[in-house]
Amino acid sequence: MTARSAGNGGRELIDLAASSRFVCLLLVCLLCTTGITSASTWQSYGQVRYTAPEDQKGYLSLRRLKLFGQGPIAGDWTYYLQFLYKANNQSPTDDHIWVQEANASLTTKKGKLTIGQFKPPFGMERFTADWIIPFVERTQTTDRLIPDGSIGGSFARDYGIQWQTKRFGGLCVATGAFVGNAANNAFRGNGPLLVSRATYDRARSGNRRFHAEAALSWRKSANIDFSRQLTGAPAGYADFSGHDIRQDVAVSYEWPGNSLHAEYIAAQYRSDRSFVPSIDADGGYVQWTHDITSRWQGAVRYEVFSPHTSTNDAKGFAWNTLAVNYRIRSDCDRVQLDYIIKHENAAQVANNALVVQYQQFFW
Repeated sequence: MTARSAGNGGRELIDLAASSRFVCLLLVCLLCTTGITSASTWQSYGQVRYTAPEDQKGYLSLRRLKLFGQGPIAGDWTYYLQFLYKANNQSPTDDHIWVQEANASLTTKKGKLTIGQFKPPFGMERFTADWIIPFVERTQTTDRLIPDGSIGGSFARDYGIQWQTKRFGGLCVATGAFVGNAANNAFRGNGPLLVSRATYDRARSGNRRFHAEAALSWRKSANIDFSRQLTGAPAGYADFSGHDIRQDVAVSYEWPGNSLHAEYIAAQYRSDRSFVPSIDADGGYVQWTHDITSRWQGAVRYEVFSPHTSTNDAKGFAWNTLAVNYRIRSDCDRVQLDYIIKHENAAQVANNALVVQYQQFFW
């Protein structure tokens, strides 16, 4: 694994940030010295995708190749590691082996303490595994507006510490403090990032389940690149200084053969430089998934995203996605077909896309 450049605009990307590498080496040393690697559980899967946009030639890509595992360290301590490789996705994070997660957790009677590199507790869709979501990708709102979304090679992760309570009466609370630079990025004086989320689950008769959650984050920003979060952001957002605040509310309801999800995220970027304007952004989605048969599944999603609501919405858009999935072996091995209908708030262009993806678990 090397820390080479990701090309234009990718100098801040590094394959293994120093902290992530240190945590990985520490965990490996602990596993070797305790001699308990046989108790570990490892899994791997891949996703091969063909994307056919209206406005360009179609291309084949390796969307994800993941290896992840967990196991005991000592006592009530456990580890979790996750690696990612991707290629030909027209992304600056292609052609690298990335450490996505590297953390250790201590489980107690009252909750769980997690230390290392992992996702801050923010966003319902972001905490749904990509191998099980009914669409080939998460929404633009999730990818862009969660605290560490679309920042270099972070893949929504950061370095920090988190305490999550045991579920009591259906309620669970997770609170964390993070470095704030986003994982796999050079440290540039940002942070801290403070995040808290409360989730509520209630099971009902007939295999029905209700879920609701709310989250809030705050970060001191000294020199962070938000340009990929905000389409058409003004000068100064590639090295933003000030603070950003985010709110998230989400609900879901599941009943036999169906699920309904909705989520809304808002973000306020408050600049401390007189020549850089402050910006409000928000977005959300609603989606319905239906099991047609035990193998066939259909889904429809409507999402909106506004990257610059404080001044104008010219860069905003709304997407409709129609999806059909065929399960070869449950949700692990499947073929997915999505047709994405894109509507821009400014001049409409022919950029709808057809996406076909094959997913397989190797073990």
